[in-house]
Amino acid sequence: MNNSKRNACCRSGVWFAQDDPRNRALRIPRNAQSNQVGEIAAVIAAMEVIPPYQPVKICTDSKYVIDGLMTHLETWENDGWIGIKNAKLFRKAAHLMRYRSARTTLQWVKGHNGVQGNEGSNALAKLGANKQHPDPLNLEIPDEFDITGAKLPSLTQATVYREILEQNQSEPRKTTKKNIQLTHTAIQWVTGKLETNNVIWMNTRKKTIRPLIQQFLYRMIHGMHMVGKYWRNLNRYKDRELCITCNETKLMSYILTQCKEKNTQLIWLLAKSLWPYRNIPWPEITLGTILGCGSISLQPIRPGRDN
Repeated sequence: MNNSKRNACCRSGVWFAQDDPRNRALRIPRNAQSNQVGEIAAVIAAMEVIPPYQPVKICTDSKYVIDGLMTHLETWENDGWIGIKNAKLFRKAAHLMRYRSARTTLQWVKGHNGVQGNEGSNALAKLGANKQHPDPLNLEIPDEFDITGAKLPSLTQATVYREILEQNQSEPRKTTKKNIQLTHTAIQWVTGKLETNNVIWMNTRKKTIRPLIQQFLYRMIHGMHMVGKYWRNLNRYKDRELCITCNETKLMSYILTQCKEKNTQLIWLLAKSLWPYRNIPWPEITLGTILGCGSISLQPIRPGRDN
C-alpha cells in the first residue's frame, strides 16, 4: 500500500506526472461546455482515480473551483443549492472529498506561469478539446452523501423567489436558441473558449455595458425588434420589410453588419480605428460577435508566449 502524497493538477485535463497512466484529457459534453465546467470536472476525474486512503493535493488555476469547495460550499448546501450554477458538479466533488479518509487539500497556482503540472494539464485540455466524442460525467451521489433541501433558518425571500423562477422556466423560443448558438460559435471563434448559456446571459449584463446596450442585447437575442418579415403581413407597412438602400430584407444581422448605407459602414470603420491591439487582428463582425461582446475579452500577445 502506497500512502505517499499525490499531487494532481487540473484544468480540463488531469496531470499527475510525466507518463502517468492516470493522466486524462477531458472533453466536456457540448451542452455543458465552459472553462468553469471543465475545471471542476477535472477535479472530479482526479479524485475518482485516487484511493481514498491516500493523501492528495489538487493544484488548479481556477479560483472559481477553490472558492466553491472551500468557501461557499456550506452556504450553498444550507440554501439547498438554489440559484447555484454547476451545482451538480460541485455536489459530486463535495461527495468525493467527504468520502475520502485521507487528507485532501486544494492549492491555487498561477496559470500559464511555467508550473510543470499546470502546463501539463493545459496540454491535456487542448487534446481533450480535439477528441471526437465527449467523456461521460458520472454525477451520481449515494443517498447518505447527497445533501438536498434548504435549511429553513437560512432561507430568505430572495432565495425562495429565485427557486420559483427556476421552476417556472419555459422552453426558449426558436429565435432565441438560434441567436444563442450564433453567439456560442462567435465567442469560440474569437477567443477559443466555450461558454455556457448562463455565462453568456450573465455577461450581457456586465457593469461595463451601459444599461441601454444591455436592453438592446436582450431584445436582439430574443428577436424582439420589429424588423424584416415582421412587416410582411401588414398591408400598409409592407415596404418597411426591405432596405431602401440595398433592397434587402432588414434582418438584424443585415442592419448591423451588412447594409451598404454609409452610416452603417462608417460606424464599423470608426470602431476598427479604435482597435487597441497591434498584434491581434480585427475580428470578423457578425451578429454573434455583437451578441457575445460581453463574453469576448482579448489579451495582447506577448513576444515568446503562446496565448
